[in-house]
Amino acid sequence: MKVWETTNRALANCFISDLDNTTHKKVRIQYGLLAAWVSIVVTIILFALKMILGIMSGSISVVATAFHVLSHLANSIILLVSFWVTSKPSTAKTPFGHGRMEHVAPLVMSVFLFVSGIQIGERSMHQALEPHPIHYWSALPWILLVTVLVKEWVRQFVRFLGKHVDSHAILSNAFHQRIEAISTLTVIAGLLVGHYYHRPEVDGYIGLFLSAWLLYLGYTHGREATIPLLGKAPSREMIRRVRETAKSIDGIEDVHEVIIHDYGSMYSISLHTEIPEKYGPARMHDIAELCEDKLRETFGGEVVCHTDPMLEKTPEIEAIEGQFSEIIEQDAKIISYHDFRVVAESPELIIILADIDVAEEVPENEFESIAANLEARVMSVISNVAYCGFYVTPKFAY
Repeated sequence: MKVWETTNRALANCFISDLDNTTHKKVRIQYGLLAAWVSIVVTIILFALKMILGIMSGSISVVATAFHVLSHLANSIILLVSFWVTSKPSTAKTPFGHGRMEHVAPLVMSVFLFVSGIQIGERSMHQALEPHPIHYWSALPWILLVTVLVKEWVRQFVRFLGKHVDSHAILSNAFHQRIEAISTLTVIAGLLVGHYYHRPEVDGYIGLFLSAWLLYLGYTHGREATIPLLGKAPSREMIRRVRETAKSIDGIEDVHEVIIHDYGSMYSISLHTEIPEKYGPARMHDIAELCEDKLRETFGGEVVCHTDPMLEKTPEIEAIEGQFSEIIEQDAKIISYHDFRVVAESPELIIILADIDVAEEVPENEFESIAANLEARVMSVISNVAYCGFYVTPKFAY
């Protein structure tokens, strides 16, 4: 909603300088710290309130939501620490900085969720099998409803911060806020049913439901946290921007084999640029350096630009490449090629070299057979080929 967006933006602007410069490391850290502190302050207040309500009412489900809030407090503290560590400069042992600590946070969060889920499940089972009376009073559900509204506001604000810097750790924190609100609504419904229908065991069943939900969240958070740590694929938008930025440099005809490492606080980018051979080594080197400088300015971090000289093609080589293109189109697993070269081995024989791009779903253990099969087809169709050299682009290069 536009009202939420305007309100959240105005509040964030009070604490974050240069709000819209979200690609800058310092601004990104300010977003994370603000999200963490807001969550911590609100969570401490709500935890104390729910524990008091749970003890006074004797409701295991209310106590369960308090423990859920407590796990979220740990969640927020971990978020705070992770962005604080991220802000630390690089060292000799951590030359790429500490940005990936942001991805460690959701993994630690998942452990807290698992522990909370097991503990609450044990208490809830006891309440379901051997229920004790709940001390209900009319203001109890209304007080809990107020905590839901507070949580929803916090979720909206934290989600606003997370979306603006595309941070999984912050968005995970916001998602947890929504789950807390939903679980509290479930508890309110259970309290009403248990009180008006005299079924105190309902409180235990709701506790079991919340326990199962916490275990599920622990699993999903842990699974999603491991992907960036193992090496997450860059988005198509990121690859497109890198290509377009590089191709905007005068002299660069095309770009391939883009490799992007995301370290949270910086990128490490390498790419191959196709530059006409006529420019000569010195000019090609200058063009590559201009490309590196522009990519560093745009994305931050470090960039390595490899130059691939584009040879002037004779009519004979163009004819051979035309035959090669037709062969490529017949293989559904191969989507494109680049760096096509024809080298003379002798006056009678030639060598064909090229880099091959295969479809994303093709497993790496098939790369060797794809290259071998392509070589066999090329030698059967194109005459006077001594041998071929085909390099299949790895999955981490685009």
